[in-house]
Amino acid sequence: MPAPQIVVVGSNHEYAPVDVREKLAFTGDALAEGLDALRDRVQEGLILSTCNRTEIYAVADTAEMARREVFAFLDGYHHVPAHVLERASYVHTAADAVTHIFRVASGLDSMVLGEPQILSQIRDALDMARKAGAAGPILQRLATDALKTGKRARTDTNISRNRVSIAHAAVDLARHELGDLAGCSVVILGAGKMATLTAKLLRTHDIGELVVVNRSLERAQELARATDGYVVPVSGLRQALARADVVFGAVMVERPMVGIDDIDDRTSPLLLIDLGVPRTIDSECGAVDGVSIKDVDALEPLADQTRRQYAAEVAKVEALIESATTAFDAWIQGRAAASAIAAIRHRADEMRDAELERSLRRLAHLSERDQNVVRALAHGLTNKMLHDPVIALRHSVSEDEVNGIKRVFGLDPDGTA
Repeated sequence: MPAPQIVVVGSNHEYAPVDVREKLAFTGDALAEGLDALRDRVQEGLILSTCNRTEIYAVADTAEMARREVFAFLDGYHHVPAHVLERASYVHTAADAVTHIFRVASGLDSMVLGEPQILSQIRDALDMARKAGAAGPILQRLATDALKTGKRARTDTNISRNRVSIAHAAVDLARHELGDLAGCSVVILGAGKMATLTAKLLRTHDIGELVVVNRSLERAQELARATDGYVVPVSGLRQALARADVVFGAVMVERPMVGIDDIDDRTSPLLLIDLGVPRTIDSECGAVDGVSIKDVDALEPLADQTRRQYAAEVAKVEALIESATTAFDAWIQGRAAASAIAAIRHRADEMRDAELERSLRRLAHLSERDQNVVRALAHGLTNKMLHDPVIALRHSVSEDEVNGIKRVFGLDPDGTA
């Protein structure tokens, strides 16, 4: 069969605003359900959904088939029309798709250069795709190689010296907006990795009270203990917001946790920084007097400065990615060669066995020992005839070469006789 094609269809902060990205996001149970639906359309599938991107990786017989099925999947699942997807997304195929995920894993394609969280997000995406039975050998190898490449980028270059993350940029944005965070009352919405890093960074700026609001009280209590804060249940959110100077939304939700009704009686200024996609805070909150709301896209100008500072390290990471892409392509070609070798051996064995059976019927007078000599001769000749073509296949570098050797043995490129 022809080598399967890898395609990625994605949308990120460079291609679409947050109000479009949140429509394409997969959160909670939606990710498992989405993988089930994707698995029915393509040979293999994987979904990477973060605050800055949603990407669908797919494997199909042809790149056009994979692209078509992924667009149909997104249209059917999220009800986002094709013409909207066309404007808000990018499509990479074959080696370009491989290079893309390696760039993502290395932090080159992130809003904040080299952000470390993306590695755990790719690992989680791979684990979910495996559990759903959506990721087969190709995407599992691709994601695993991406993780290795991302780790090498951080250990073999100085890009890891950039300690900035989305959380760092969010805290810097708050300082820029408020001038000083000392003594400020802060509410953190969420208790995951992003919320935890944000809370710990805030404590280094001498803030006042720190309130953690999360659906899981246990996780909220863990974060509160680690950051000298205290927990308020979701039912007490309105009261917590009434005392807050700044709120950080850092949780994946299907609908906003904070609506305009939660803050419509404000009498003092309030800064809302929403790091969630889908958004944790309803954008209508910005209509309340004295309330300022910033979404994750507001962090981009702060991140651009860091990217310029690390231009030399980016070039080093690009070289690592090029090498990793070449190695992955060689692995893909090796799979195609192995499939061709198996098909040729099967074809040759069928022909040999048919001729043996016909010949041994005519040589029924031979003893069993002599018949075994004939069988050994036939097997030996087959192996010797296949030796050079098999060696050539193992060292082939293109699909055309593989298909040419198949045709010599009367096989179509799809492996059939």
